[in-house]
Amino acid sequence: MSESPPADNDLGDLGPPEYLLYRVAAERHEQDGRETGRTRIHKLCCLTDRLLAQEYGREVGLPKYWYKYGRTISEAHLNSAVTYRPNANHFGGQAYYPANQVSESDFDHLAEDLKDDIYNAVQSVVTEHGDKTAEELEEYQYQNFAPDDFVIAYADLRWYLNTVSQDEDQHRLSQFVAPDEKTRIEELLDEMLANFDEERYSEIHNIYLDWDDTVRLLVDIGRSPRELHDFTEAFIEGTARIILRFEEHSNIGSEALEDWREEKEKVRRDLQSRVAQKRKGALSERQSTSALDSVGDSYNTAISEELDDL
Repeated sequence: MSESPPADNDLGDLGPPEYLLYRVAAERHEQDGRETGRTRIHKLCCLTDRLLAQEYGREVGLPKYWYKYGRTISEAHLNSAVTYRPNANHFGGQAYYPANQVSESDFDHLAEDLKDDIYNAVQSVVTEHGDKTAEELEEYQYQNFAPDDFVIAYADLRWYLNTVSQDEDQHRLSQFVAPDEKTRIEELLDEMLANFDEERYSEIHNIYLDWDDTVRLLVDIGRSPRELHDFTEAFIEGTARIILRFEEHSNIGSEALEDWREEKEKVRRDLQSRVAQKRKGALSERQSTSALDSVGDSYNTAISEELDDL
């Protein structure tokens, strides 16, 4: 672990959410001493917050919302002095550690029973989930605490495409979707369609239908799993930014919500444009393929007729 910066005696306001974050970072470091990235810290904080609410009857005010990879915390609404975040040595991004300039005594102003509940909840969550990878934590969160079945369905599609894409990158010679993979992708798309709530997702209803049709087109014309995965990622992120983070958030300040509202229409337009462009290209490619197939069929027919005449 790298050394923290020099101590800052003016730590500012440290409340229950900061204590939760501090304890998660500390407990993870004590667990195995390995680097812990941002996603894992955020997921563990959210799991702890849920445990506190369900089993301790505690609402500690953790700022959180649903985003591309599930529920996450908003560090912009927290005092960042409680963690030290140098660049990680073994993965991209930052590693999280409890800040050296912060100690348990900096939270003495909090009620002792509240601190005990947070301490115990963090210990329980980190013991059970602390050694999970970011992907495993994400999957656990999706499978157990997703907002609705549509979100579970699109996560299943993304995970499947990611697996196929990694296989493509590392092992397979063909860049195209195999027949059994095509069938599975279509099944997952059907599952999404069956669970699509037109009322909840009304703002992206038409975009979603065009996206769904475009993915099916891309599969039909043989585009790579990596392209399908990236296109799905774009749709999931757009859905989160347009709808889910507004409906699935807690303790997010009014200024941040206003910023989200101001950018929402641009996000929607950009997603709509991306889907339209991808769809246009797929249709054009399919038409070209159909034309070539037609020419090929005509040629084969002509050859067959000539052979019959011999």
